[in-house]
Amino acid sequence: MSISPVQYQLPDNWDIKKSVEFLGSGFSTEVEPEYLAGRVFYDSFDWRLYLGGYALAVESRGSVRQLLLSALENRAPLAQLDLTTDIPCFAWDVPDPALRERLAGLLAMRAVIPQVEVRLRCTEIRLLDEERKTVLRMLLEEGRAGVPGKQPQAALGIWLTLMPVKGYGRWLSNMQRYLMDEFDLEEAETTSLEQALAAIGRQPADYSSKLNFSLEPESRADTVAKQIHLHLLNTLELNIAGTKADTDSEFLHDLRVAVRRSRSALTQIKGVFPEQELEHFKSRLSWIGQITGPTRDLDVYLLGFRDYQATLPERFQADLEPLHRFLVTHQRQEHQTLVRKINSPHFRKLLKEWRDFLEAPVPEVSQTASGNAPIKSLADKRIYRMFKRVLKEGLEIEPGSPHEMLHELRKSCKKLRYLLEFFQSLYPEKEVKALVKVLKKLLDNLGDFQDLEVQAFKLREFAHQMVTEGEVPADTLLAMGMLVDGLLRRQQQAREVFSSRLDSFASDENRENYQRLFTAGKTKPEAVA
Repeated sequence: MSISPVQYQLPDNWDIKKSVEFLGSGFSTEVEPEYLAGRVFYDSFDWRLYLGGYALAVESRGSVRQLLLSALENRAPLAQLDLTTDIPCFAWDVPDPALRERLAGLLAMRAVIPQVEVRLRCTEIRLLDEERKTVLRMLLEEGRAGVPGKQPQAALGIWLTLMPVKGYGRWLSNMQRYLMDEFDLEEAETTSLEQALAAIGRQPADYSSKLNFSLEPESRADTVAKQIHLHLLNTLELNIAGTKADTDSEFLHDLRVAVRRSRSALTQIKGVFPEQELEHFKSRLSWIGQITGPTRDLDVYLLGFRDYQATLPERFQADLEPLHRFLVTHQRQEHQTLVRKINSPHFRKLLKEWRDFLEAPVPEVSQTASGNAPIKSLADKRIYRMFKRVLKEGLEIEPGSPHEMLHELRKSCKKLRYLLEFFQSLYPEKEVKALVKVLKKLLDNLGDFQDLEVQAFKLREFAHQMVTEGEVPADTLLAMGMLVDGLLRRQQQAREVFSSRLDSFASDENRENYQRLFTAGKTKPEAVA
């Protein structure tokens, strides 16, 4: 027997008065005085809570505000927290340890932002047994939805929520049967969150940085290339406001990934655009990567700072606090510089010209080498060729090879992964996912190897910069030295794991899978060393 709340959306011709009358007929009830309430639903920009099966809301009634977490599947309340201060922005701002831990597992470094606001007129009805004990609570809500911060305008109709009382579950079942038998009412298929979003023209999970194209094998390559680039440009532009506001670090991260994917697509989806246009936009997208780099680098160090501290013995951890203040100060300075460049006419002109080019129709007959080619044929060729490059570069690396060879291999692995992601819909989903999984393990290892080295040497630069800018405690410099030493040890550990990751990628099974998927029906591919 269900002990979770049950929701119904009542017919359009019902009003609160009629609803109270119908629900009370045949039962002993008490109707509480009507009250006004507000509800604002929160989630990260990329909907991590919703995709994890949760709804987070701040409900207000008079001066009382509560943070409520509930399950989407059965609307069961999971956590409730009275708010006496500002609404928590990040999971680590939540004062309740249990709720903080639950949200941190879903949100990680992302902030929650208001997604939709609802204003409500509420009436509560208590269903009573023969002893006048409350055995079921029923809440009627008549609401209007709107964009957060603006006056709600979209009518939501009337929602009925049956809230069971512990120990009286059969009364919930009785009321459900009554609603079905007398009024043909069934439990709502959508949640109040989904309905409120729909009322303002939105839907949950309407943003994702993931690539999810549905491509036709015979589509022209130049048309598909523009489709991919337009998606990436949309992603870039959707993240500009959050980047400028510094809402959380992932806005800038997603913006940079969209730029990086665009640059890779221009290079790897060859022969579909005129060479002059290709070089023009490659250089300009490279500029966006350059201007966003310094802020992102400092974001990374701030995100990892507590982990850095945790690698030191506890008695030395506080010695790193001057480094944290240094990072915060310089991240703010770099962010201000970045915002000025994003607001510049040059940046706006770049995006406009790039969009104009992508939205212009392709010529009836392309004059480029591959513009008219079926995209499946081009994808096969590019993916298999990049696979062979990764394999060749990887097998040339020996225990004593310079670090630069691993860095170059990482670049090639990224290009291969982007190609697999761009064109995954052209191939069996399960098989492509298996290829990406093997590649990702190799990429993660190469990423650890390079990132740990970069972090170690960057921390040395920070130490010199801190000394130049003013007095810094000797203990801080010593702690930073310990941190650098630890990072380099971890880098060596990553280097020792590399061979096993490469062996998996270079296995006969993996080679055969690439050959079967991307050379099927073609002449025998050249051998791979």
